Amino acid sequence: MPALSITDPSDGRALLPGRPGLGTNGQRIVLWANYFKMDAKVAYLYRYDLRVSGTKVSEEEGEPAKKKIKSEGNEDANNGKREAKGNKLAKLIELALSQLPRNSVVATEYKQQLITKEKLELPADGHVPVTLVEPNRKDETWFVRFDGPSTINVQGLMDYLKLTERDNDGVFPKYPEEIDALGVVLGHTPRSNAGTAAVGRSRFFAIDSGRKDEAMMDPKSYIEILRGYVQSVRPATGRLLLNTNVTHGVFRKGTRFEDLFRMHHLAQMDTKGGDPKTLVDMHKLISKTRIRCRIPADNGQWHVSERGAAGLARVGDGGKEAEDRPMFRPNTGRFGCPATVKFFLRASDKPPPPGLVYNSWVRVDDYYRARYKINVNKGLPLINVGTSRKAIYIPAEYCELLPGQPLKSRLSPTDQDVMIQFACRPPPANAQSITTSARSLLALDNNKLLANFGITVDKQLITVEGRELRPPSISYLKGNITPADGGWLMKGVRICQPGRRIANWTYLTIGDGTSDRLKRAVQDFARFLNNDMGVPMNTQPAPANGYVSASHEQSLQNVFKKISTQKPQPDFLLVLIPNKDAVTYNNIKKCGDCLFGIPTVCCREEKITDPKGQKGYFANVGLKVNLKFGGVNHRVQDTTGLVAKTMFVGYDVTHPTNLPAGAAENAPSLVGLVASVDKDLAQWPAVTWANRARVEEVGQNDDGQFVRHFKDRLRLWQDANNKQLPENIIIFRDGVSEGQFNMVLKDELPNIRQACRETYKAGKNSQPRISLIVSVKRHQTRFYPTDPNHMHQRSKSPKEGTIVDRGVTNVRCWDFFLQAHASLQGTARPAHYTVLLDEIFRAKFGAKAADVLEKLTHDMCYAYGRATKAVSICPPAYYADLVATRARIHKDELFDDGRTETGELSTRSTAMARTVHDKLRNTMYYI
Repeated sequence: MPALSITDPSDGRALLPGRPGLGTNGQRIVLWANYFKMDAKVAYLYRYDLRVSGTKVSEEEGEPAKKKIKSEGNEDANNGKREAKGNKLAKLIELALSQLPRNSVVATEYKQQLITKEKLELPADGHVPVTLVEPNRKDETWFVRFDGPSTINVQGLMDYLKLTERDNDGVFPKYPEEIDALGVVLGHTPRSNAGTAAVGRSRFFAIDSGRKDEAMMDPKSYIEILRGYVQSVRPATGRLLLNTNVTHGVFRKGTRFEDLFRMHHLAQMDTKGGDPKTLVDMHKLISKTRIRCRIPADNGQWHVSERGAAGLARVGDGGKEAEDRPMFRPNTGRFGCPATVKFFLRASDKPPPPGLVYNSWVRVDDYYRARYKINVNKGLPLINVGTSRKAIYIPAEYCELLPGQPLKSRLSPTDQDVMIQFACRPPPANAQSITTSARSLLALDNNKLLANFGITVDKQLITVEGRELRPPSISYLKGNITPADGGWLMKGVRICQPGRRIANWTYLTIGDGTSDRLKRAVQDFARFLNNDMGVPMNTQPAPANGYVSASHEQSLQNVFKKISTQKPQPDFLLVLIPNKDAVTYNNIKKCGDCLFGIPTVCCREEKITDPKGQKGYFANVGLKVNLKFGGVNHRVQDTTGLVAKTMFVGYDVTHPTNLPAGAAENAPSLVGLVASVDKDLAQWPAVTWANRARVEEVGQNDDGQFVRHFKDRLRLWQDANNKQLPENIIIFRDGVSEGQFNMVLKDELPNIRQACRETYKAGKNSQPRISLIVSVKRHQTRFYPTDPNHMHQRSKSPKEGTIVDRGVTNVRCWDFFLQAHASLQGTARPAHYTVLLDEIFRAKFGAKAADVLEKLTHDMCYAYGRATKAVSICPPAYYADLVATRARIHKDELFDDGRTETGELSTRSTAMARTVHDKLRNTMYYI
């Protein structure tokens, strides 16, 4: 059996199997893709690495040279080195570039690198000194060091793309430095535009009033949701492409702080105080942002300056010495205003302001009145433009929040709905904006910089050939169903195989009590599952244990404890909730999954009592119930002959999101691992564990957890299959980027191999064949129908089963795009699959390997257990994502922005110790 060697090439890039051939199954169609063909008519470019420092830095080991420059910078407490970040770093680089010859053709992302058309004439040591001049601050001298240049072989990239498949050497990615450099050049112009906000490496949003594309928000909202565009350079077979797509982002709304605080009733803190929660929200909103300040001078003039804001003035600001800590009036809360905050006025060589005395405590409003003859607003919160250790306060009426600053926080349910409605646009609207608004925002036309670099971008979207695959047959207990429009109805059919009988169960109401209407609905639910669907359960639930009027965790724990002590103990708990509330849902799952080991299903009250859609809702909930108790809802016919002897595996890693940097560093990443145990691909027991914070790689420094848990998956498969181990293992690794393919092969695959060696009999021939496939949903490729007969009339997206393996793929790698689902609204997003290792398909199916893998992946999307429709990504990856998400819920104290004001996670130890209850392990508790 031919197996792929994964020995790394000298540069550490991955070796991937070549494409065994193009797929042929399905009806051929033509699609537009959101790509522009681009050309780069330049042989070589040059890259300089940029380093900004407050001192000259020598070449040897990056040590500071002898000469140091004294200045008022941000100094590290340990070694005195200053570090420039964010907007300040961009300004310093811009100052350095302004000193280059005027005819220099350069592009930068204003952080780490500079791309040039010609080599630069620089000082011998590579250092360019710059001086940062800002009002009311001492001038700062910095050095920008240019390291390099390294040569960027653009012509080599263009020639490589024109080579044939026979020239494949399996190394991936090819020419990454060249592709990255072209991306820097394309992003330079929009990034340099003051009216454009650049987020990350490639997302751009118009923030000026004339171009801004924003959602309609509540006037009191302090956020704005903007539509922007993302771009990236992509190599394809025979050509170079620019991928451009619509994207959306949440930003802080640019506003005057005085207006913001008055709108939220924070203008009388000196007499009435302010709502503590609102003040905390405002502090989080302002913290680590850029603001514009009007600063008074002794001569009566005003200076305008941009500063970084540390947040609102609050108790705890200041250093270790008493004189370094502002003094807050007692009993006025944790946040201060000019009338409630004093600072220590230190002696100076100048006379003190009239009426004030040096080395004494002075109120902020008194100081402004004495020194500048200004009566500030006493009741507005103060803005801290210093740091938490060295606070500098400015009255709010002289400050404004600058636009275009992303906000990382959980959206409210209302804002989530606004975001969804704003983002859901039909494909024609997105395609049109990509060819018009995007090209304008990204400056793709009439761009002198691109012309100087020899780069051109075609004006029309490219077309690609696709195919529409036919849906598989769906089997129930009696009879088969052929899906239509990506789905099917369960009318008159019963599940294939029931799970364990639910003999004892009860229900719990979150709200104001248990009405007769709810009681009848619960009984109707039980009768429908038992009599109509074939889910075996007692049609008479145990009497409800009352209700929970407050859904916080302790209240729920008390009720769960009471329920768990019933005799007999309930096998199942139906929880009726009044509305969509993530906190309530999280607390229910923590109690059921971890603390008491009771399977739970949450239902919305208005859904379960609505006579119009009641039966359909019952059926959807019943699918979850049957899976939780080990059943099989439906079967998909296997035409490959692989499934019966194959264990399918999915694993994913979820990382902290929507948290400030300090909190995110403390929150672990979590791994979710699932594996099939039956030929019906219905049951997928799961396991989760903690990974190092913000580390995608699984298996490194985890005390052998990956190996141990993978061995457990093999034993579960063995127990369910007459003590036989699987001959094949097909793994879908979710959520890694192309730059991490090498990591998966080099660092993760050996753990899987080790688990197999320790489980199977000794000997090479006894080991299973493995195919490892990366599945990615978070990418920017979209397809648009060119023929109305091959689109959904409702969403205008391509039909379900659309597959593309040419045009936007690379002939040297084995990848394909599959849109298995029917999109109901918005633009459908296909899943992208890339084969990293293949010991199964090519060996068994030869030239038909691509067709078999594509069909298997497509058909499996119809095997997702809790729906009567095809899903957008293969179930192993889908289930792994669900498991990882549930693990976040179990430890939500570590992931939600619910910290103390010092940034400490007060419940870290409790959350880390919380694991799935023994009663629910090796079940589909997460479904």
